[in-house]
Amino acid sequence: MASCLLFFIILFRYFLLVGAFWLPFYCWPSAAAKKKRIYPALPSRQAQLTEIKWSAVNGVIFAFAGVAIGLFWQMGWSRLYLQFNEYGWAYLPISLVIFSFAHEIYFYATHRWLHRPAVFRRFHKVHHNSLQPSPWASFSFHPAEGLIQAAAVPLLLFFIPMHPVMVLLYLTLITVSAIINHLGYEILPRNRRGLWLGRHFVSGLHHARHHQVYRYNYCLFYPVVDKIFGTEEPGFENRLAAALELSSSTKVAK
Repeated sequence: MASCLLFFIILFRYFLLVGAFWLPFYCWPSAAAKKKRIYPALPSRQAQLTEIKWSAVNGVIFAFAGVAIGLFWQMGWSRLYLQFNEYGWAYLPISLVIFSFAHEIYFYATHRWLHRPAVFRRFHKVHHNSLQPSPWASFSFHPAEGLIQAAAVPLLLFFIPMHPVMVLLYLTLITVSAIINHLGYEILPRNRRGLWLGRHFVSGLHHARHHQVYRYNYCLFYPVVDKIFGTEEPGFENRLAAALELSSSTKVAK
C-alpha cells in the first residue's frame, strides 16, 4: 500500500516538475528561449513518449526505494533523525552539501561502470537511445539502471545523518537538476556569471555533450570530478562560452 501511494506521489511530482519546464520550452517557446536551444531540432513526440514509458517503470522502483528508507529507519539502520536541532541548525544545509558530494562519487563510479561496453549494451543504452533527450528522459533508464540510481539515497543514509525534510528537499533538487540537464536548452545566463556557473556545476550543455559523445562528462553535479579523472570533454569551457555567446576574452577569463 505504501509503495502504491509513493508511486503515485513520485509520478505526480515527476509530471509536475517536468511539465513546468516542458510547457514553456516545448509547447510555447519564446523567441528568447529558441535561441538557447542546444539541438538543431527537438526530439520527436514518439521519442518523448518512450522516455515517459521508461520513467513510469522507474517510478515503481523509486517508490520501493522510498519504502526501503522508511524500513531501514524503523530497523535502526538509517541515520535519519527527526529533531531539527539534533545536529544543530547549521547542519541542515551542510548535510545537503555533504550528501550531494557523496552522491556525486556514487553516481560517477556507477556511471563509468555502466559505460563498460557489455554493460552499456545491456542496460545503459536505454538512456542513451535519447541522443537528443527531452526533459522526460530524466527518469528514462533500464530498470536495472533505475535500481542502481534508486539505491543511492537509501545507501548513503546508512552513513550520513539527514532530516527527512532535507531528504525530500534533496530529492526535489536532484530531480530539477536532471530535468534541466536533459532539457535540450542551455538556460544559464549569457554573461560571466553563467560561465562561472557552467564551470562549477553541470549544465544542460555539459550533459547534452555526454549524450552526443558518450566518453566524456560523466558527473552528476560537479564538473570538477570529471576534471580530476580526465573525463571532461576537451575544450568544453570554450564550447560553453560560445553557446553563451560570450567574447573570446571572456572565454579564457577565470
